[in-house]
Amino acid sequence: MNLFGATRRLALFALVIANAVVIAAQTTASASNKDSITATLTMDQQVIPIGQSPRAILRVTNLTDHELPIFGNTYRVYVTGEKGDPPTTLAQRRRMGKLKPGETEERGDEYVVWTVLPNELGIKKIQLANLYDLSIPGTFSVYAEVQDPSSHKWLRTNTVKFTMQASAP
Repeated sequence: MNLFGATRRLALFALVIANAVVIAAQTTASASNKDSITATLTMDQQVIPIGQSPRAILRVTNLTDHELPIFGNTYRVYVTGEKGDPPTTLAQRRRMGKLKPGETEERGDEYVVWTVLPNELGIKKIQLANLYDLSIPGTFSVYAEVQDPSSHKWLRTNTVKFTMQASAP
């Protein structure tokens, strides 16, 4: 009888430990899926004369207690126009991995890294004319996606509009 009771207690103890391990694993998994950043986008100006580069301002807030690196290939910017998408530049095609025949990828030393300090806001100003041909008048929409350094999920910002305006004759 004593052996049976000891085995039963040992089995119960093992079951309790196994449940504790499963609960801890689930808690860790859900914590690692939590976003470590928030991202928003604004425009420096809403109306931009043709010939000038519109500038989008990407704001990334670090929600953690440690520095987070944001690499050049972990954020993407998308511009669409009311009459279709504007043509992309080589820099944008490289960033998006949509090279035309004969075009080459960036070298590893061409990537720029910016660091967002713990519980702080990091700001990246993006010249949209470096990514798209915006030499045609019209209204455009822009948004960005930023890859969360912790969860590796792509987080989409809000969408903002801007207008490329022809010069007065």
